[in-house]
Amino acid sequence: MAESARTLFATAIGDAEQTALLLDSAGSPLAGSYVDNQGRDISAEIGVALSGVGREVTRSMRLLSLGAWTAVVVETNAATIALAPAPQDSVVLLASSSTVPLGLVRRVLTRSVALAINWMQGRA
Repeated sequence: MAESARTLFATAIGDAEQTALLLDSAGSPLAGSYVDNQGRDISAEIGVALSGVGREVTRSMRLLSLGAWTAVVVETNAATIALAPAPQDSVVLLASSSTVPLGLVRRVLTRSVALAINWMQGRA
């Protein structure tokens, strides 16, 4: 992955305890990075674990007649995970420390989706 793709979300994240990834429909990382506490980039492993999640959320929303999905946010004691749809059936993942306020998580997710859209349009 090119450096520009790896650092795509840096301006949205800033200094917050967060990381962001853009995953294609198969879960392959297109942009961003996810580094564990040992310094390893585990973006591919995260992508594999989340492959197909966008399709499943879309399917669930359709079956429940809730309309199009805009975000899924899961809060745990350890972290907050936020997902949002992006072009071409891709998904933006934002992982944040549980100490990051939920409003900031949602705002950074929105900014990250906008960056992903612009990047993918420039890439096409």
